[in-house]
Amino acid sequence: MRLPAVALALLLPAIAHTADEDGWRAVMHDTHEPMIDHAVERATSALDGLADDTYGRSDQTLARALLAAEPKAVEYEALLGDWRCRSLQVEPNGLFVYPAFHCTIALTEDGVLIFTKISGSQRRHGQLYPHAAGGWVFLGGRSVNDDPYRSYPFDSEDTGSDGFANASVGRVELLKDGRVRMILDADGERAELYELKR
Repeated sequence: MRLPAVALALLLPAIAHTADEDGWRAVMHDTHEPMIDHAVERATSALDGLADDTYGRSDQTLARALLAAEPKAVEYEALLGDWRCRSLQVEPNGLFVYPAFHCTIALTEDGVLIFTKISGSQRRHGQLYPHAAGGWVFLGGRSVNDDPYRSYPFDSEDTGSDGFANASVGRVELLKDGRVRMILDADGERAELYELKR
């Protein structure tokens, strides 16, 4: 059956949008999917689980405000360039806020959108995929100091003894005030938040 030209023109953006959504789900491992689908809820749960006397209790207002900030849908061009990224790490024993380090978001010659945290002792590097809700999905890896950047273990053979240990996934959203929020590796007890500013 052939569709009229007008109907086809209306249908193509929906098809492209669905393809974008399916793109990251098709290449990621099922174990990481909830960290993206429920990133905000899991990061909030990690904060809620902190005892009154844990380290960094006074910084919780900052973390909760970052999680509550309103995102907006943007094209990838708005993300490109250099950023100062501050890390807020939620662990069972406290909330640890670090100073801002240097991060970049770049488009490769092959059209791949790449996020890299290039300074500080803890590094992250990986690809950004469009998300149906208007934000982005980060699939990458963690490394330390001058170790080579690690990629997301796309191949099942890479998920052996330490493949998943160094994997990192999360949601990426541009906020209405111009900052970028990244919610990384949220499992309900732990999460890392990046606050990116120009």
